[in-house]
Amino acid sequence: MHRRSLLKFLGGGGIVGLAGCSENATPSTGTDTRSTHPATGTPSGFLNREVPTARTTGATTPQFQGAADHTGQLETTGPNEAVTTYWRRTPSRYEHSQPVVVDDSVYISFAGALIRLALSTGKERWRTNVGHSGASTPAIYDGTAYITVWNGGENVNRGLAAVDASSGELEWRGVTDADITTSPAATGDGVFVGGGYETTTVAAFDHDGTERWRHELEEYASTPAVAGEMVIYGSGSDAVVAYDAVSGERRWRVETDGDTSAAPTITDGRVLIGTRAGTLYALDIEDGAEEWAVTLPGAVRCSVAVADGTVVVPTEEALVGVDSAGTNRWTKTTLTGATEPIITGETVYLGDGRTVRALSLDDGMEMWAFETRERTYTDVLLQGIQAAPTVTNGVVVVASQTGDVYALGTE
Repeated sequence: MHRRSLLKFLGGGGIVGLAGCSENATPSTGTDTRSTHPATGTPSGFLNREVPTARTTGATTPQFQGAADHTGQLETTGPNEAVTTYWRRTPSRYEHSQPVVVDDSVYISFAGALIRLALSTGKERWRTNVGHSGASTPAIYDGTAYITVWNGGENVNRGLAAVDASSGELEWRGVTDADITTSPAATGDGVFVGGGYETTTVAAFDHDGTERWRHELEEYASTPAVAGEMVIYGSGSDAVVAYDAVSGERRWRVETDGDTSAAPTITDGRVLIGTRAGTLYALDIEDGAEEWAVTLPGAVRCSVAVADGTVVVPTEEALVGVDSAGTNRWTKTTLTGATEPIITGETVYLGDGRTVRALSLDDGMEMWAFETRERTYTDVLLQGIQAAPTVTNGVVVVASQTGDVYALGTE
């Protein structure tokens, strides 16, 4: 969570979003209005039910936006009509990550804790407190969950942690001198981390915890995107930077018209990245040459998603669909400040305030919506989806600031 986001949270008692239908659409909607037992967090009068076995077999969306290139395109199926709740669990509260799924396990971070739930039932399998604060999306690779934490302070753990994905036991730590708010990216070449709160360090590690290289960019340098031997960062200021994944040698640096703290996306030999000035850039991955740039309504604060020649871009003033040549295909001004999108087939899934929405990739029309609940903890109103949902085998998994994790589907 960025410093400005933290101040917004403390001052406003939670994140408040505007819910509403897309233009000219009559989507199916659902709402979680159930009360909850104050001690157990179990929905009153509601029996959590199991996700069908066929939905939990072979599921894998193992890291931020699905893979280290962050396309947000998942090779799976998702619901295209109104959803109901398989289960809702409340393992924590406050800031949270995008859930990731490997087989019958959901991994999610809440306020410095890495938690593993069963996809079939939502029951907690383990939790590991890796630091004081943090909501980066874990990256699961070869039996290890990589996670970052921040706001450590003196004698409090921070930086990168490697946790055994089966047992929850801590394996090693790295960059313990840095408060990291971005999500790690993991590939066969190693583990790569970006910047964070008052942190300008970006770094790469071998899977055994050996630090391979580190560089200094700017505060809030982005979550890295990785493809082949190229690691791409939004610098945190007005530039995009590429490094060799193995040697750490800088391959290129390109200036932009505004801050680049959103994670880059790599697709078809291009780097896609938005700026706080409201421009989406397409750069050649080999040398950073600009292929095109398009001006958008509002600052780009999140990673984009791309599939079938359409780039879906969340800005602070709209959700925009752009084609592969940089031409605007559609704009939804009713969706302001949405999370990163996820795409399966021809459907886009995202969080918008308290609501999970499914939209048509072709024209942005809404297909269905499900509103998550709000709740009060002490005197603070908790509400809002702060990170993208994930989708696997027809199941949408999403978390909210209330501390809830939902599994949604059509059966």
